[in-house]
Amino acid sequence: MSEPVSPPPVVDPPLSPAAESATASEIDFWLLVRLSSVMFLQFVPPGLWTVTLSSYIGANTGTEGSGMFDSSFVGIAGISGAIGALVSPLLFGALADSWFRTERMIALMNLTCAGLLALLCSANSQGWFLVVMIAYYQFSVPAITLNYSIALRHLAGQRQYFPAIRVSGTVGWIVAMWIVGSIIPWWWQQSSESVETSTWPMKFAIVAHLIVALYALTLPKTPPLGTATSWRRLLDGCLQLLSGHPRLVRFLLVSFCATVPAQFYNLFANLYLNKLQIPHAATKLSGGQVVEIFCMLALPMLLYRWGPKRVFVIGILAWIVRYVSLAFGDASGWPMLLVWIGILLHGVCYVFVYITGFIYVDHAATPQTQSAAQGLLALVTTGLGHLVGALVTGWLQARYLTPPGSVVPPYDWQAFFLTGAFGSLLSLGLFWLLMGFKREVLPGEIEPDEAV
Repeated sequence: MSEPVSPPPVVDPPLSPAAESATASEIDFWLLVRLSSVMFLQFVPPGLWTVTLSSYIGANTGTEGSGMFDSSFVGIAGISGAIGALVSPLLFGALADSWFRTERMIALMNLTCAGLLALLCSANSQGWFLVVMIAYYQFSVPAITLNYSIALRHLAGQRQYFPAIRVSGTVGWIVAMWIVGSIIPWWWQQSSESVETSTWPMKFAIVAHLIVALYALTLPKTPPLGTATSWRRLLDGCLQLLSGHPRLVRFLLVSFCATVPAQFYNLFANLYLNKLQIPHAATKLSGGQVVEIFCMLALPMLLYRWGPKRVFVIGILAWIVRYVSLAFGDASGWPMLLVWIGILLHGVCYVFVYITGFIYVDHAATPQTQSAAQGLLALVTTGLGHLVGALVTGWLQARYLTPPGSVVPPYDWQAFFLTGAFGSLLSLGLFWLLMGFKREVLPGEIEPDEAV
């Protein structure tokens, strides 16, 4: 799996008591360090084990390893993260707003994640493994979104500091991939594949979750706001948006279709590299996150130059190029260059599609519809889009990667990734049909009658 893709809400939340009177110049440097540190630590546990999960499942599928998994389980396992992105962030966010201190909620959820990963390591059946994974994501996804929330509350409304804090999470993800892909194999004098196909990444993630839980308790006190979330009001706002703003509905449909093919890479990239016998697979995949950081820095300039619609289209085109490259890649010679192209395009694919989509909705929506519009976009992309993508790739895994009865599956990666490229091509055609390729005006210049 790849780095979590749900950006935080971009509306300014209520400030913490300590920050209410602060200004941008009065932001405490050490507060920024503490918020960046917890963001870094929070991304380490999923970076340790979710990236290599497909290799672990592949090593225990059918007649291989313990034979615990069937021929479509890599894709099926992906539904757990999608389910975690559907409801639980809103539920736990409401609890933090109404009843519990946010830093304690973060600590409790990380403790729960550590316990669930311990159960996952000892799972001896596919059904139990999936149930525990689904439970894990009900706590790990909200833990990340609450880290966004606590950072925004303590920044005194100065959102210009948030990107630097969020980038520290990406750095944590990169460090985790280096730990499991290179440092541990070097320290233990073992091949990287033998580590990535074992339960050791999960065991290291247990320790990492415990460290996050302890560190979260040292964060500034962030008491509940004392205001309960109105679920009916939120639902009414979503229904009003869908019924009265066809432009938003069209963009949501395009975003859903654009994120379905993402699971071809998110769920199978590590397995792909290991099956090609490319050493240090997890470490090499971190190159995509490095490019992601540069794309984040370049995004404001690109939005100004090309507009959000064209940047979004470039992101979809990058998915097509990525999957064609991976389809014809190999471990040696010039085909290895194609593998690197597929890996490094991750930053373009992620930032230009997911982040641009949230920026587009944020600036195009009115203040009254902003939160509901963002919630709908998260629902159809990291929720429904990834859910459908996981089911589709699970079916394709059984067809192309682990055919029933094969002792050593042939792994037809070319057919698999070309199917993903075709899916991205369809989403590009749908974008042209529903949204057009004409340059959109800058977000700040969108006319009132165009707002969703």
